[in-house]
Amino acid sequence: MRVGRVLLAGDCAHLVAPFGARGLNSGVPDAENAAWKLAFALNGWAGPGLLESYHTERHAAALENLEVTAATMRFLVPTTVEERMRRRAALEGGRIEEVDSGRFAEPFWYVDSPLTTPEPTRPFLGRPPKGAVCPPAPGVILPDLPLPGGRLREYTREGFLVLLGDMCDSSLFVQVLGKVIPAPLAVRGLAEMDGTGTLAERLGAGPDEAWLIRPDSHIAAIIPHAGPESVVAAVSRALGGFPDT
Repeated sequence: MRVGRVLLAGDCAHLVAPFGARGLNSGVPDAENAAWKLAFALNGWAGPGLLESYHTERHAAALENLEVTAATMRFLVPTTVEERMRRRAALEGGRIEEVDSGRFAEPFWYVDSPLTTPEPTRPFLGRPPKGAVCPPAPGVILPDLPLPGGRLREYTREGFLVLLGDMCDSSLFVQVLGKVIPAPLAVRGLAEMDGTGTLAERLGAGPDEAWLIRPDSHIAAIIPHAGPESVVAAVSRALGGFPDT
């Protein structure tokens, strides 16, 4: 989906059958993924791996969409004896789950992205059952919780966002990160975000944790026992490496 200076997005990059509204609805995250990475690259804030990660992340999302829509297509238009027999058995047995996955377009989570810092204490448990919420983990999109000044994800749009638990010294993080990180980055204490001190509980964030959020609202890292150096390392990874100076 990337060749040199050319990025493909939307139906230019992946044609899918129109089941589950996964065509245009996956093209929008394509554009969102590419937009902040292009902005960072053009401003000299990105490392060499950031633009290439566009293909890595969104190609994986396209493969997931193709898998879901192709399974529906094989049911509607079986091309082999086995597929026809499977469809007949499902219809006669009333097994509706074989006809419809029950899932419309949903976000793809960058758990395996090279930009994501894994954390063993926060493993990705796989897609939850329909209607359930996925616990926050590195690579998963940040829950869009209401705050007095708007929505939580609105605070991620200007650059990277670091959310700190109560045990973390915000002033120290600001001082250290501001010296070494070239990209736009804001540091906020979780307790100050909603004015009630309940945001950490709603997110399930620990008092010694730092959460690094990307400009597209995906969680790049959740760091326990966080210090400025560990956050700097996570930001460098999320930038595709620091740019050459």
